[in-house]
Amino acid sequence: MTEREQSDEGVEQEEEGQELSSRPEQPSLKAARAGKRAAGARAPAKGSAAPAPPSAPRAPASGVVQPPIAATVAGRRRTPARISRRSVLRLGFWAGLGAAVAGTLGITVDLVYPRGVTGFGGEVVAGPVEDFPPGSKTQITVGRFWLVHLTEQQGTPGLLALWWKCPHLGCTVPWLGGFVWPDPDTGADKMGWFRCPCHGSTFTDAGLLVYGPSPRAMDTMKVRIEGGTVIVDTADITDGGLDNPSRTVPV
Repeated sequence: MTEREQSDEGVEQEEEGQELSSRPEQPSLKAARAGKRAAGARAPAKGSAAPAPPSAPRAPASGVVQPPIAATVAGRRRTPARISRRSVLRLGFWAGLGAAVAGTLGITVDLVYPRGVTGFGGEVVAGPVEDFPPGSKTQITVGRFWLVHLTEQQGTPGLLALWWKCPHLGCTVPWLGGFVWPDPDTGADKMGWFRCPCHGSTFTDAGLLVYGPSPRAMDTMKVRIEGGTVIVDTADITDGGLDNPSRTVPV
């Protein structure tokens, strides 16, 4: 192709382009271009993250799906009430106080109304009368007394129970058959006396005080004889006095 022909062809293309640009744009082309522009606006820029899809409803933290309220109320279980520490302490206090009061009342009733007391503090069976001949002194350990059978020379004949507790400080007074001490009635030495080992208080066969710091004669207990058996009531004690020799029970 010659240069002239090329020049003429270029002039023709230019004229066609001007003719096309001067023509009004068809509606279909406008809609297609608007759609492309809208698609381009909606498309994310290169390198940006795609929008996240709508999130699903979150489950509870425990992973357990809560049932509807109506179902929860219908299926609710009653849980036992918890007892507080204060309630336990209060209950323990009142229980302990009640036990202490009951124990005190029981002891008081037992002291005021003793039941079936044996030994010292109750009645003691000393034995048959024939086991206690005149002039004898028998120690009854279970009753804490001496059972004395007085003769005419010692006082009123009969049985006398002397509590072995010294009226001075409570020492146990023994009978010393070999101990010699002047008889205050005759002035002559006499063998055999009740004598306290603590401070030397000395007593006659009937428990009368002849020497020592004791404030009185030896105390006596009530004696009775039933069916030939000697019974001593160790709870019935009388302070010793000058009438000790006359407190005997005849045999």
